[in-house]
Amino acid sequence: MTGNVFLDGQQNLAALSVPGVYGDIIPPNPFLVGTPTNIEGLVGVASWGPTNVPIPIGGPSDGAIKIGTPLIRTYDIATHIAAGSKVGSAIGWQAVRVTDGTDVAATASITSGALTITAKYTGILGNNIRVSFQQGALAYSLMAVIAFPGLQPEQINNVLGPVAATGTATFSGQPSANDTLTVGGTAITFVSGAPSGNQVQIGGSLAVTLASLLSFLQASADTNLVKFNYALTASNVLTFTANQYVNGGTSAGTGGNALTLAKVSTNIVLSGATLAGGTGTWQTFWTNVAAAINNGNAFSGASRSVVATAGVSTAAPTLSSPVTLSGGTDGASGVTDATLVGQDVVPRKGMYALRSSGVDCFTLIDLTTIANYANIAAFALSETCYAHQSMPSGSSIASAIAARQNAGIDSSWFKLITGDWTYFFDDVNSVERLVNPTAFSVGIYGNLSPQNSALNKPLQGVTATQSSKLLATYAEPDLSLVNLNGIDLVLPSYQSPGGFYFSFASARNASSNTAANGDEYTRMTNFLIRTAQSKAAGSFVGKLQSIQANDQTRNQAKALFDGLSQQLASPAVGNGLNGQGMIDGWSVICDLTNNSPTTIAQGYLFLYWAVRYLAVVRYFVVKFQGGSNVNVSVQTSVPNISQFAPSINTANPTS
Repeated sequence: MTGNVFLDGQQNLAALSVPGVYGDIIPPNPFLVGTPTNIEGLVGVASWGPTNVPIPIGGPSDGAIKIGTPLIRTYDIATHIAAGSKVGSAIGWQAVRVTDGTDVAATASITSGALTITAKYTGILGNNIRVSFQQGALAYSLMAVIAFPGLQPEQINNVLGPVAATGTATFSGQPSANDTLTVGGTAITFVSGAPSGNQVQIGGSLAVTLASLLSFLQASADTNLVKFNYALTASNVLTFTANQYVNGGTSAGTGGNALTLAKVSTNIVLSGATLAGGTGTWQTFWTNVAAAINNGNAFSGASRSVVATAGVSTAAPTLSSPVTLSGGTDGASGVTDATLVGQDVVPRKGMYALRSSGVDCFTLIDLTTIANYANIAAFALSETCYAHQSMPSGSSIASAIAARQNAGIDSSWFKLITGDWTYFFDDVNSVERLVNPTAFSVGIYGNLSPQNSALNKPLQGVTATQSSKLLATYAEPDLSLVNLNGIDLVLPSYQSPGGFYFSFASARNASSNTAANGDEYTRMTNFLIRTAQSKAAGSFVGKLQSIQANDQTRNQAKALFDGLSQQLASPAVGNGLNGQGMIDGWSVICDLTNNSPTTIAQGYLFLYWAVRYLAVVRYFVVKFQGGSNVNVSVQTSVPNISQFAPSINTANPTS
């Protein structure tokens, strides 16, 4: 009996008619798993990679291969990755490369156009690609070697070239001292007498030995002579192997696949020989190697860095002579803020290429056009991610406040930083450089769990700010304006509350809602709502629901969200032992109190999920009373460990 094992719901159990044992497999209920919050989006220019698509990058070294190294220019993605990654290594990036449309891929011509190699992507990084040919592992094969900076060379191995034609001839005797050799057409003829016309003297006044004759034939540059290698057997038989491989009457010379040997003097006798068995031409090789580079073959995958186009040529490649690509350009000089924003129609470009990319925060690198803020904020909300932008370098707190108000930005999904830009040390260019502070704002949040605020957190990698270079200090009214007007700035190291490090002053977003204007609100809300839209929750679409109080679909939905909430509230997933967890409390309602027979009949399933976030300490107030008449309680006994850590079991301190 077949077909008696099935997944639950695939068989109508009320209609079984054949006796037997049936296996009804009930899959376990899925877990609701949190979505990543360490993936940060960048939109800007680069020296390599596809355009207007997200490029996943693990860090500066990975970025050097995928988009190039940092350059000192506006909108540079690699610079932001280099600076932002200094905050911590937990971060990952999704980079969208844009161009002004003038970008060009590097190219190279191999063997006078027999093969054209073109970099897979546009950009100056392609100008460092080198291509060479070597002997392959198989007989009559070659290997294309493609060297891309920072990677092991690609080896496109065992690309078959033409197979040499061969033939044999017998000889007897030796040439005399005055014999000369005629080369031309298809015949090689020995004649007696002085050289003349197209005759070539062998050995001058010396005896023309068989060895000197064969050496001449092997080294001949005559265009009408099919050059060959030779082997001599003990029975005086010569074996000829063509160097100019021939097939079907085609060769570099005019002789087809025939090589005729003759001797008309009395001192030597050679039989005629015809070369045969050759297959393919060098034109076939160029076609084959282009296909192997583009598509791979049985021995190697396709190249990740170049594409190839075969030309028309019967010339053989020069081995072990690398050719370097050239002419690649980035197309970065004409990029504008509008290019970074892009378009939200297919094919999407710029910022809109980040749709469905799963980024937690993002920035349009070095964008300063205030008119674009509204579109950026709307996009961030639609993708449940957090937009970070900064004012132009050197601009004031007042200009940032005015920009936020004039642009009509009142959103928890938009963060605006003042124009007090940051410095970092660029390891690649060996110089301290000014960089947009968004590199460090997305960098710190790529390294912080979403319940945490960047307030008073060290910004590793910041060496100075424009104001700290001047030893300037933010006054209390300055910082009050920053905190009350939904903007942020990087504090000098000597003003951070917790130590001598650079840190953000407000960790506020641009919302006027005082209950939703902390960065932690935005990131935690995005994290939870993205999680609620995951496939585990989506698995309930299409299930059946009843109006019974004990309906299992609603019970399973509640259990799904209760399970995640319990996990998030556990200290083990928050700050570790004796930590706070990620949330303070929760409530999940999914029963007949919020699902009526009418809404159930209409196909709705309502689940109310209320989560209380942990609160960020912003104002630590120490109330102090001192004086000679102040009553204090003094403890004279040795303090018990439980006074410092009440949750520790004093009977078993390790528990």
